[in-house]
Amino acid sequence: MGDHTEIGNHFTISVHNIVIIVKGVLTGPHVSIVDHNHEYRNPDVYIYKQGCRAGKDDRVLIDDGTWLGTNVVVVGNVYIGKQCVIGANSVVTKDITDYCVATGSPAKVLKRYNFESKEWERLR
Repeated sequence: MGDHTEIGNHFTISVHNIVIIVKGVLTGPHVSIVDHNHEYRNPDVYIYKQGCRAGKDDRVLIDDGTWLGTNVVVVGNVYIGKQCVIGANSVVTKDITDYCVATGSPAKVLKRYNFESKEWERLR
């Protein structure tokens, strides 16, 4: 976890391989970050007894200056770029590129920062 990172109350992290939170990251309360999923393929065995499902290189990386709003869940092999805003109650299951605003379940990019116009532009 990098310098100047602030973690909200009731933060949960579950690591099978690696979770990297770079510097200046801010999380709201009740954020969960998990780099794996539970195995569930065998219906004859309780899910909690089936272990985890993660590739050997799976990881979560949250880059510089990103803000994860209240109740955000990050799960699986995911990269969240620099200076992103992930809206409250979002579930991130796929990569989010640098300088984006994403919300929803699953999270989708709604805005991206345009360095030429110096504006956050809504995507169509």
